[in-house]
Amino acid sequence: MKKFFLYTGAFMFGTIAFAQSNDSNVDQNGNANMATVSQVGSGNESNIYQSGGDADENTNHEATVSQEGSANLSDINQTEDDHIANVEQFGSNNYSDIDQSGSSNDADVYQEGVSNNSTISQIGDAGDTEPNNEAEVDQLGGVNNAFVYQGVGPNGEPIGATLNDATIMQEGNFNYAYIDQMGNNNDADITQWGDDNDAYQIQDGNSNDADIIQGEALTGWASSQSSLAQQEQYGDDNTAKITQRGNGHTALQAQYGEGNEVIAYQGNDDNFSRQYQDGNGNYANTQQYFSSNDSFQEQIGDNNWATTRQTGEGFNFSTIAQYGDANYTLHTQKGLNNGASTTQYGDGHTSNISQIGNNNSADVYQSSVIFPGPGIPGTGGPTTGSSM
Repeated sequence: MKKFFLYTGAFMFGTIAFAQSNDSNVDQNGNANMATVSQVGSGNESNIYQSGGDADENTNHEATVSQEGSANLSDINQTEDDHIANVEQFGSNNYSDIDQSGSSNDADVYQEGVSNNSTISQIGDAGDTEPNNEAEVDQLGGVNNAFVYQGVGPNGEPIGATLNDATIMQEGNFNYAYIDQMGNNNDADITQWGDDNDAYQIQDGNSNDADIIQGEALTGWASSQSSLAQQEQYGDDNTAKITQRGNGHTALQAQYGEGNEVIAYQGNDDNFSRQYQDGNGNYANTQQYFSSNDSFQEQIGDNNWATTRQTGEGFNFSTIAQYGDANYTLHTQKGLNNGASTTQYGDGHTSNISQIGNNNSADVYQSSVIFPGPGIPGTGGPTTGSSM
């Protein structure tokens, strides 16, 4: 059964105004497709294409578009099984593009401002449990950009995804959010409260979880302005989270392997955090509560633990590098202009640096590895178990 309702036009009591017309195109092939389009303003365009469908399936396609301002554009393309897509655009010059190919995809877009852009592309198979994929975009301000791919293709291969979930919410202006998921059972969420924020999340693997939270209010200390958050996950069962409050933060996180966890929290202004994990079962956490702190953490190996806490007045610098397995490092900096560095080669090392005050410096080197090349005679490298 096909059902669609179209409404376009302008009406004024007393006189009839011939405003710029709205344009709606609906093309449905197959069984049990539904389409609803409502356009109230002028110069809006809606395009819906639905193909395939089987009356015996759960829900075969279904598209709802409501555009109430002017010069909004909505494109929905759904092919084959069980898709649902909802688009609402209330301002002007907004653009929404939804392309779903496969089975049991769901997409939700709501934009209420001017010049917002949203793109959703979902390709996948329902697998054993439905629905698979699912994407939601919510933009209330203006000039925001949101991109969600779960599949990923075309040209961003590989294609195919099952039971992925993506959520983007931007309440502010000039924000940019990007989610790219390849594999099965991945989950990604981006929340942005404020202006001029950028967030990127890429997942290639299975059962990964990634969250970015930039601000919890539009203005004030809880908002986020002009900050950058980027997370990449390659492997399975990894967890990553970035939380930013304040202005001008940068947080970069990458995970390669399985079962890794990385967390970054940034408050106040102008903090920088970079965390990298290559291996399995690693844990890294950076906490920056004041301004202008820098933290670098790198883990190559398995079951390493690293945490940096910068809670002082600011301008602290910390770097942790772990190359091996089961190493432990904790840096605590409470003050101004402190510097701390820990480098660990081998397995089972422990380092704890605590700096309370100003202008302190600490450097720790731990190794249980024999390196080739010049060194102490008979060793071929640095002294085993050295620390300085």
